[in-house]
Amino acid sequence: MNFKVGDKVKFLNESGGGEIKKIISSNLVSVQIDDGFEIPTLITELIKVDEEPETPKMMFTQQQFRRQPPAPTETSDDDENYYEEGRVSPLEIFRSRGDDKKGIYLAFVPHDQKWLLTGLLDIYLVNYSEYEALFSLFLRKPNGAWEGVDYDVIKQNSKILLDTIKREEIEKWSYGIFQILFHKDLSSKVLSPLSSVFSFKPTKLYHENAYQNSVFISGKAFLLIVCELALHPVVAVSELNEKFDEEVLQQTAKMKKPEEFINKHKTSPREAVVDLHIEELLDNYSKMTNHEILNYQLNYFTKCLESGVNNYLTKITFIHGIGDGVLKARMLEILKEYDNVQTKDASMHQFGYGTLDVLIWHSAQV
Repeated sequence: MNFKVGDKVKFLNESGGGEIKKIISSNLVSVQIDDGFEIPTLITELIKVDEEPETPKMMFTQQQFRRQPPAPTETSDDDENYYEEGRVSPLEIFRSRGDDKKGIYLAFVPHDQKWLLTGLLDIYLVNYSEYEALFSLFLRKPNGAWEGVDYDVIKQNSKILLDTIKREEIEKWSYGIFQILFHKDLSSKVLSPLSSVFSFKPTKLYHENAYQNSVFISGKAFLLIVCELALHPVVAVSELNEKFDEEVLQQTAKMKKPEEFINKHKTSPREAVVDLHIEELLDNYSKMTNHEILNYQLNYFTKCLESGVNNYLTKITFIHGIGDGVLKARMLEILKEYDNVQTKDASMHQFGYGTLDVLIWHSAQV
C-alpha cells in the first residue's frame, strides 16, 4: 500500500491513529498522533482511514470456540411491551468487567468503537438500579436559559436513548440538570427526589482515555455518574411528614474516571519509578522489530509523563538503560515540549546507569 504525507491513518494493532507527516524510508513513516507527537511506524502496521482491512476468515468448531453471551436481565411480558418503543432497551450486564456502582449514569457511546474520536455519538441515560426513575432533563442554552429537552420513565436496569449527535453538537450537551423521582413497588426505604447538575469540558471527548468499559454498556463510553445510590439520602417513613416541605437535595454529576496510568508505578503519593526496558513492559516481544520496540517504549513514556503531570506528581524516574542512547535522545526531544519539567541523571547509587529523573513543576500544588 502506498502512503503519502498528509494521509489519515489508523493503527492496525492498537487503538488510535493520526496523520503521516514524513516518509522516513520505503517501509517506515512518521505518524503524528492526537497529542502532537510524531511516532515512527512501519507501514505494515497502518491502514488509511478510508480503507478497511479485509477480515480474515477463521474456522472454529463448536468445541474450539464458544462465545459466552452476557447475562440477560429478567423481563416480564410488560417489560417486552415497554421495550418495543424503540429508544428504551434492557441492560446487558457484563460481570467480567468489574462491579460498577449502582446508580444513574449519562453515557456518550461512539458508533465506531475502533475509532472513538470521530463519528456519531449515542447519548443514553442508564438506570443501573432496582428502582424505576421518572426523569426530566434540562440543557443550558448559550443565553443562560434552561431548555427542557426530555422527560420519561425509565425502568430498572434499562437505558434510554436521549439523542444521537454529531461531534460539533457535544458542547450543547456539556451542561445540564437532571431531576429524578425514584419508585419501587415494595421497598424498605424511600429515596429522596434528586436534582443533579452535570457539566464537562467538550474537549474531554477528544481524548481516548476518557472512554472506558462498564458492566452495563457493550462498548466503550464516556460516563458521568448522575446519581450514586449508595450515597443518595433516604427518607425514613417516620420522617415523611417533617421532611415533606424540605428543599430537594441537589447533587453534582461527576465523571467516572478510570484508574490513572501512572498509579501502578507510584512509589509515594507524588513520585513514581518507571522501567522502560521492553521485558518489563511486555511478556512477549520476540516478534517485534527494533523500531516497534522503540515505538512502544516512547508511547509508554508519553502516557506515564502525561498521567504524572495531570495528577500532580513532582518526580518520575525513568529507567531507559544504557544501550545506544536512541531511547533517551527521543525522550529528551519529547520533554522539550513541556515548559514545566526539568531533567537530571537519577541516583546512580539507587538505580545504576541509564536512568533519568523528570522533575515536574506545578503552578498550584494540590
